[in-house]
Parts: sequence; C-alpha cells; structure tokens
Amino acid sequence: MKADLDATTNSMAPTEEEMIKLGEDMENMDTNAEVIEKGLVPDPAQ
Repeated sequence: MKADLDATTNSMAPTEEEMIKLGEDMENMDTNAEVIEKGLVPDPAQ
C-alpha cells in the first residue's frame, strides 16, 4: 500500500511560514565549533 505524499507531513516545518521561522532560528544557533569554544559539548551526530 503506497502512502499519499500530499497527505503526509513528515517535516519539522510543514508550512512555508514555519520553514522561514525555522531557517531564522537555525541561523542564530551556534555551530559545533562555537559550542566547543564555550566549553560545552555539542549534540551527537544523528
């Protein structure tokens, strides 16, 4: 049985508005190098 792709929402940001907001949020996040410079431990690779 094949899933209907139009009916499936597997995204952190299912709408364009949410994608824009997520992009803005991600631009403000520290890189792993910046996190390490602060003496913190970055998230492990998924």
